[in-house]
Amino acid sequence: MINKKKKPTVVEPEKGEPTGVKVGYRDIDIEWIAPDFKLDELTDCFGQYKSREGVIQIQNSLGGQEKANTLLHEVLHACVYGSGLNQANGALKEDDNEEIVVNQITNYLMGVFRDNDWFLDYLKKHIKKP
Repeated sequence: MINKKKKPTVVEPEKGEPTGVKVGYRDIDIEWIAPDFKLDELTDCFGQYKSREGVIQIQNSLGGQEKANTLLHEVLHACVYGSGLNQANGALKEDDNEEIVVNQITNYLMGVFRDNDWFLDYLKKHIKKP
């Protein structure tokens, strides 16, 4: 008997949680999910980007730092996909290479954001100025 994993259960997002993000040319839905750790897919990671469906799924029970890190991580996967870096001749064509690069950049960016309180506010203040 084949043990097929079932899809995780999509739940209502908590108040204030995002339900979508624009990455490049795409509008990507954000689904908050509650996996069943015995039967579901997405139980060995905190989130995933499904490029064909245009959706990022994130476990709803994560704490603040893990939730923020996971969202940034999955957005970076969407950037890799949208830019073609993981295509046949792309620099990140191997899944393992993509995961390593995305994970390291995410972790370092989160460190920059966390350790420099002014940084995100500075970007927001200046990002639309000519």
